[in-house]
Amino acid sequence: MPEGAWIGVDPGTRYVGIAVGDAASGVAAPLRTLDASPEAALLKQLLRIATDHGAKGFVVGLPLNMDGSESAGCKSARAFAARLAEASGLPVELVDERLSSFEAEGRLIDGGLKPSERKMRVHAVSAALLLEVFFKA
Repeated sequence: MPEGAWIGVDPGTRYVGIAVGDAASGVAAPLRTLDASPEAALLKQLLRIATDHGAKGFVVGLPLNMDGSESAGCKSARAFAARLAEASGLPVELVDERLSSFEAEGRLIDGGLKPSERKMRVHAVSAALLLEVFFKA
């Protein structure tokens, strides 16, 4: 994996969580949550974020089933990753996102956030968890 900043993307049907992390340190931080549609606007925002952070690539969550098989959402995630790679010209890696939302929710609860405060943050925290998994691989 190229050293430097990477952008984590936790795609959903309504919201997309974004995080930024550094490959050398293995540290990732939630950045923000964006609307999933329209996709053209989402891609434009992702390209701006990548440019602002000097990103070397993107890490996109792949929603595998608990048994490791492909879920219905995998096809959509792979297609999105391909469009992101084409639009950005940067590498896009797919990472297993099983339980990332569950773990993100747990971290936010442990942090004392109320349900109303967790609603939008959970997506970005999930994106940070994806980066952490990617950096450890």
